[in-house]
Amino acid sequence: MGARQTEIEVVQNWYETVGEQDVEAALSLLAADVEWNEPDGFFVSGVYHSPDAVLENVLEPSAQEFETFAVQPDRFLNDGSTVVALGSFRATTHQGEQIESPFAHVWEVDDGQIVRLTNYTDTALWQ
Repeated sequence: MGARQTEIEVVQNWYETVGEQDVEAALSLLAADVEWNEPDGFFVSGVYHSPDAVLENVLEPSAQEFETFAVQPDRFLNDGSTVVALGSFRATTHQGEQIESPFAHVWEVDDGQIVRLTNYTDTALWQ
């Protein structure tokens, strides 16, 4: 077994595995009782409490709702178990409309697993 990943590495690994569409690897990074918070007005709004709920309510709809959907972090800030990722969502609708929306993701990592995510984004851009 390799060295324990830092909190930033765990979060970076999440973005990499999702970008590679390696859903199994992405879900393995989530704690069994993860708390996943998506803002009201976002197309996947809600609070989800398990890897399966994140798959069914966030990852699968993101893939189905859009022709392309990418989550691109540009910067990471770390303070203990908290990691903040700043970046942009980039999507293309099935009708060819381009959407770009900045985000701030606040992650909590405990013992190498993601225990909480809160997504902050401009939900009006998704209407």
